[in-house]
Amino acid sequence: MKVIGIAASPRQGGNSQKLVECVLAGAEDAGAETELIRLGDRNIHPCIACGYCKSGHDTCAQKDDMVALYETIRAADVIVFGAPIYFARLNAQAYSLIDRLYAMLNPDFSSRLPAGKKIVIVLTCGSGDLSVAAPMYAYLKMVFGFFHCMDGGFIWQNQLFAPADLEKFPDEIAKAKALGRTLLG
Repeated sequence: MKVIGIAASPRQGGNSQKLVECVLAGAEDAGAETELIRLGDRNIHPCIACGYCKSGHDTCAQKDDMVALYETIRAADVIVFGAPIYFARLNAQAYSLIDRLYAMLNPDFSSRLPAGKKIVIVLTCGSGDLSVAAPMYAYLKMVFGFFHCMDGGFIWQNQLFAPADLEKFPDEIAKAKALGRTLLG
């Protein structure tokens, strides 16, 4: 089983990336092959709404790092998508990826991805409570629902301001690893 983690944080080693890594560690402990993809290390342009992907082509017109990422996503059994919440919304890197996933839909909006993938959502934020994270979780479930992804779980943590703040929440780290171990079943 292939489990990929997509960390949308622009910060290397940021809290959302670390929480994604915890889920991946649990999946690896259970025998999965894992891979971490940091969007901050990739050259992914925003969608330019050219319509290329809906006019007889099965991919995007832009030839940036998203081309390889399409194949990685297609081959994955589980996608662990992690992003920080900035000012009550996902960060910019998350939206560039989400918008470019549009190319994974056929002109009739059926999915070009195989059905049955699981999606795990990992969110972090500074201030705010679950009322800040819940709408982003619902939104991401809807987006990945276009691709018939099944809900694989949700982990979130607030009060994360500095890069090492996740270490203050060992229970959430343990929950993320436990969630990762359940993904193979």
